[in-house]
Amino acid sequence: MRIWITEQQAYKLVQNNDAILFDCRGIMDNLEQSIQNYHEERIEGAAYIHSFLMGNNPISGGRHPLPDLNDFIDIVEAFAQGKTIIGYDNRNSFYGTRFVFLCHLVGIECLLIQEGYEDLKLFKKSTKDPIEGKQHALLKLYKCTDKEYEMAVEKYKELVNRDLNKNFNKDIITFCNNIQSLIKAPQHDVVLIDARAHERYVGEVEPMDKIAGHIPTAINIPFSEVYANGVPKNSEALRNVFRNVLEKESIIYCGSGLSATPLYVALKTLDQNVKVYVGSYSEWVSKYPNQIETGEQK
Repeated sequence: MRIWITEQQAYKLVQNNDAILFDCRGIMDNLEQSIQNYHEERIEGAAYIHSFLMGNNPISGGRHPLPDLNDFIDIVEAFAQGKTIIGYDNRNSFYGTRFVFLCHLVGIECLLIQEGYEDLKLFKKSTKDPIEGKQHALLKLYKCTDKEYEMAVEKYKELVNRDLNKNFNKDIITFCNNIQSLIKAPQHDVVLIDARAHERYVGEVEPMDKIAGHIPTAINIPFSEVYANGVPKNSEALRNVFRNVLEKESIIYCGSGLSATPLYVALKTLDQNVKVYVGSYSEWVSKYPNQIETGEQK
């Protein structure tokens, strides 16, 4: 599956008016600064999407649950208007790959510029405040009162007669009960992969969650292994990264469901069977604090 494309390929599509860009950049757990950064500079004409990559969707737990999938698909489709969807992000990040995963989750095809925003040279970058049109209305949502927001949500529910939370792509997502079943009855053709840094996996450090370690049976492939010199590795190099899991079903988790997605995209580009445990370690450790392992996988 083709997902990553070069800036030159993306630029040609945009210049031909065949594609729309989505700005996925963000700062973890700092929504205000993420929005401000978009306001201050972005690729000219790019749509803001970062705030819609996380939410409080009850189908997933953890530190960064899924967004409302109704909101997500409607926002993406409203801006795309049938054009090719292309995301971009900062170098070595995981918000662009989270965007790809969410698009796949709701049945939308998309591409991702492999170079980081810092390294883009062809696209014109704008510092003008996006004060007009749909994008302005979208950003105003974050400045409205609670009452105004509730009224907007109720109106939205009246207009949208569907529930995509019941129709998401179950082939690429899994949940804590499925992980429990896998631990109790391991399968030779299914592998659980922890995408966090190695020191977190073995339990040497844990800056975010209350217990250090990893989910039982998981192996470790840090998401940083997907990148080299600021861009995704080529297919041959990625096959080497995943040499021990190719042709198996890979279930990826991280700390909160974000940094698992570079591995998801990398494996998808290799046409592998892959799922994301969206609740990830932060959900697991809150539900099963007595089911944590440390050290290397035996």
